[in-house]
Amino acid sequence: MKVLGIISEYNPFHLGHLYHLSESKRLVNPDYTIAIMSGNFTQRGEAALVDKWLRTEIAIRCGIDLVIELPVIYASQTAELFAYGGIQLLNHTGLTSYISFGSEIGSLEPLDIISDILVKEDDIFKGFLKTNLNKGLSYPSARQAAIEEYLYQKGEKAEQVKKLVDVLSGSNSILAIEYLKALKRTNSKIQAVTIRRISADYNSLQIQKGISSASAIRKEIYNSGLSEMVKQALPPASYSLLLNAFENGAGPSNGKMLDNIILGLVRRASIDEISTWMGIEGGLENRIKDCGQRASDFSELLDLLQTKRYVATRLKRILFHGLINLSEEKFNVLNSGLGPKYIRILGFSKRAQPLLKALRKSSKLPVITKPAHYNRYGKEVREMFAFDSLATDIYGLTLENKEFRIGGRDFITNPIIL
Repeated sequence: MKVLGIISEYNPFHLGHLYHLSESKRLVNPDYTIAIMSGNFTQRGEAALVDKWLRTEIAIRCGIDLVIELPVIYASQTAELFAYGGIQLLNHTGLTSYISFGSEIGSLEPLDIISDILVKEDDIFKGFLKTNLNKGLSYPSARQAAIEEYLYQKGEKAEQVKKLVDVLSGSNSILAIEYLKALKRTNSKIQAVTIRRISADYNSLQIQKGISSASAIRKEIYNSGLSEMVKQALPPASYSLLLNAFENGAGPSNGKMLDNIILGLVRRASIDEISTWMGIEGGLENRIKDCGQRASDFSELLDLLQTKRYVATRLKRILFHGLINLSEEKFNVLNSGLGPKYIRILGFSKRAQPLLKALRKSSKLPVITKPAHYNRYGKEVREMFAFDSLATDIYGLTLENKEFRIGGRDFITNPIIL
């Protein structure tokens, strides 16, 4: 059985995702394709456009065979931890032969060279990184500068250094490097394939005909609804399911509904409590508490908090961790050992029944298809699952339809089967 793995957010599933999936299948020719997908909150610390079950249905209708949820304590993290959680889930299936990911460069060799530097992380590299962090640079900027200095230190020619450093300007390539790091650090047997990203840049906010970035598509949706431009950027199944969801009040999520809750949390929490939130360092808890008193709304809070080192995305992740009460200590306990503690099935195609049967035999982790059964497993499974359930309950507050705003949906919603 040849199984292809993809780690994704599909927020929403667009023509670029369809191209990546089609090209990956063409290169690998798998029997089945598994998607490890973020749940209701994404790496930016934001609510997904629509919930994880609808995004699962769209993914399956567009060609994915099996969707597994990436637990929220990994989905809302840095690229490194996001990639680690996804790779470990693919490893734990015991079935995955290949992983395919996008990159701006479309070639594994330069990605591999950089990932080797970061995996080995020798004293010379650490010294460069520390120096750049002490200058007040954000971690990504400090790391990029350290890699450039390290390559020159090792005698690489300027042309080669520029070529490699330019790789780090692409958001997809940065994530690709993290996937390769995770594969190496876990001694994975999964083979990597990369597909060159075409057309729109990952961070582009300008929607265009054909392939547009998910960011641009979301911006257009929030500004103009499911416009003709959005329709042209999505596969038909994705567009029609989103249209139905929006008509039923199941989307798009309104993340602003959580803004006052988060600001209220900052004002209620003590400095000591804030200091435990995952991602807090260097006295940031004092700054958050002070700015929380001075800000009149969430947007102003972010404006007051931002520095070169603490960019908006990083801050939103930290505040989201406060919202779900995820501490550094709790994450480290749950992440210890093999990382994710279960394989949560969000949905699958009927043709993938043999894959699911094989997964139950080969998986190194509990396979959860009926969430109500989660309490049959150990303490760490229950605790990690509780974060997913809480995230779903909070996410419901961003939706218009009262049916989707109730708590406990993780325990009453069955996997999508098509």
